[in-house]
Amino acid sequence: MLLEWILFQIFINTVEIVALFYLLCSKFTAKRKSFIPILFFIAWLTIFISLPIFISFRGLPLTEVVTFLTCLTYLILFRSGSILKKIFWVTIAEVLIMAIAFFSITIIAFIHGVGHIDIITMTSTERLLTMIIAKILQIFTFYILAKKKREYKTGNSLSAIPILICLTIPLMSFVITIFLYISILEGLDIRENITFLISVGFLIINIIVFVLYEFINREAEKNYILIAKQKQYELTEEHNCQIIEIYDKMREWRHDYANQMQLIVSMLEKAEPDAHISETINYIRSLDDKITSTSLDIVTGNYIVDAIISAKATLASAHDVHFEYNIILPNEISIDDTDLCSVLSNLLDNAIEACCKLDSGRYIIFEMITFRTQLIIKVVNSSDGKYKVENDKFKTTKRGDLHGIGIGHIKSIVESHNGIIDIKPEALCFTTHISIPLGQKSAN
Repeated sequence: MLLEWILFQIFINTVEIVALFYLLCSKFTAKRKSFIPILFFIAWLTIFISLPIFISFRGLPLTEVVTFLTCLTYLILFRSGSILKKIFWVTIAEVLIMAIAFFSITIIAFIHGVGHIDIITMTSTERLLTMIIAKILQIFTFYILAKKKREYKTGNSLSAIPILICLTIPLMSFVITIFLYISILEGLDIRENITFLISVGFLIINIIVFVLYEFINREAEKNYILIAKQKQYELTEEHNCQIIEIYDKMREWRHDYANQMQLIVSMLEKAEPDAHISETINYIRSLDDKITSTSLDIVTGNYIVDAIISAKATLASAHDVHFEYNIILPNEISIDDTDLCSVLSNLLDNAIEACCKLDSGRYIIFEMITFRTQLIIKVVNSSDGKYKVENDKFKTTKRGDLHGIGIGHIKSIVESHNGIIDIKPEALCFTTHISIPLGQKSAN
């Protein structure tokens, strides 16, 4: 074989492997950022599938099997995701490569009137055209598939049965294609129209399988989101009920506590003068001042808002966060109590937790007013300026870039009431501005 043919064949093999890994890597996130493993696997596969140029495998499908096992090994070791999904994607990628190659061979054989065996085994213009067409189709197909949505996270992954059903057809296509390839190499004369129908059928069937797989995955994601939202709604409602209950008990306890302390101080003052009694009175008064200063009782006229803001303001004070507020509201707001509690709780929890990441300068400025027909909510809190954003969404870090928690839930509630939310992450502060039209029902 001429040197030009050898170099061209190696180049074609490299393109095939790079396109294959491009597709697979687009579907599974890396466990750690490193290009060394992928370069190693690409180099290894390129070398191995180029061996038939120099060594005959006697019709054995070693390159296909080794490619399958190598890609699967790479995904298992260096990419996240379920094993079944990895098997599915490696299988369908391999089948598409073989189906496209078989389709290209059939087209060139039909147009130029040559046999399949001649294109496979001989260095000719027909073989050159076949390889060029096959690689162009493969790159185009893999690019389209790679641009589809990334694989879903394991939390909402499909069950094994749908994946196994989708996997059956690519596996059968893989086996049948290898059987036809071996049969052609052994001299079996297959009519061009039959091979053409088989190759086109394999392409169409496997593309349909891919579309079916994507459809099932999307439905699984929708169900997962609905279940997650329902659970979050139930937990939030339970949490808000607990806050209101605790708020009621705390008000009763504080009122009773103040009366009891006044009684005790009055009794001690009427007792005979004593140094220890004087110290006790001073201690009780200082204790009363501390409890009064750390327990903020915010009264706005709206009972739900009073409970939530009082609880969060007290929590902020306990974490040495300066809390300022400006609340002007009517007694009733035409927003579901659970939704209102969820928005306020998530906003203030995020703000408090973000402030706790700072050693000093912790503050929260909260504003909630009605302006014309709009409910305006604004929260400004101190921040360290470190944010992680992916696809225009705030993400949490391991220890918590805490503005990522609940933001999605807040947005969904605001949008369900035809409101708007504006988020401004800055170097020293984080601002959330919400505007919700009053007098409109939720879109949920």
